[in-house]
Amino acid sequence: MSASTVKSENTKTSPLKSQISMLLSGICMGIVGLFVSFLGHYHLSTVVLLRGIFGVAFLTLFMIKTHSFSREFFNESFKFHWKALIISGLIYPFVIYLYFLSITIYGYAIAAFLLYTSGIFVLLFIILTRMEKVSKINIVSFALAILGVGIIMEFWNSPPLSLSLMIGISSGIALSFFIFYKKIIYNKRKTLEQDLKAKGDFDIFLAWWHALFLIFIFLPFGASDLPKLTYIEWMFALLLGLIPTALAFTLYNIGVKNDKGGNIIILSYVETVVATINTIIFLNTFSIYTIIGGVLIILANIIVLKYSGRKENLKK
Repeated sequence: MSASTVKSENTKTSPLKSQISMLLSGICMGIVGLFVSFLGHYHLSTVVLLRGIFGVAFLTLFMIKTHSFSREFFNESFKFHWKALIISGLIYPFVIYLYFLSITIYGYAIAAFLLYTSGIFVLLFIILTRMEKVSKINIVSFALAILGVGIIMEFWNSPPLSLSLMIGISSGIALSFFIFYKKIIYNKRKTLEQDLKAKGDFDIFLAWWHALFLIFIFLPFGASDLPKLTYIEWMFALLLGLIPTALAFTLYNIGVKNDKGGNIIILSYVETVVATINTIIFLNTFSIYTIIGGVLIILANIIVLKYSGRKENLKK
């Protein structure tokens, strides 16, 4: 069935497709640091703004192609999710800004690992709110991932709670709130399947909506730099809006909709592996601790992939 003929109530996605989408999203996101470096002589607000402008442009094309750019679809989406849409929209620009700031401080790999401490905070929110049952195997996987982050950071040599570290952790905390509200949206949609009538791809709409807020928040701060961009820089900005933004956001939303207790979200950790490879290749930085920590994170992903098909109502 083509995307243009799918109604909101029938946009179901198989768990396998969600897992693959999350992995591809992480790969796309893993190269975002390269764009930040190339455009790094501009203020970070400008880089975030460029991501928003071209991300919205490509996502708008995706929405038109899937017949999602309609008043009926917008009205239905806001009718059921207006509060979570606004809250998640306001959170997202700070996620991106803090992440980009962390990249300029630590480089690609460490910034990505700090961002993905969000998984721990999401797990905490899920437990505290009892939104979903969390299996022991997922808790073990997250523990391995956090251990990997600690080793990469060489916590035995790093000063505790430095400003730089707090910036990196803050990006993870902000991302965890963002993911949490997106899970609220998707969980609610599962209970409203019979009430969703408008045609449209909600995954693309959600990515488009959040990208809009990058423009709303950072246009006043980054607009003055736009006339200074060269043709090559505009081309890189265009790719920034396409690969690690429009494609990555859409694939991520397809993945997170079937997440159960963090079993699919953790697959996005592949972003950190890609970021580590880019750090070695483009920044000429290599650390055995980065490799060891990365192996632990990959192991966590393998555990989730192996056991995600088992019963999710395991007792804690």
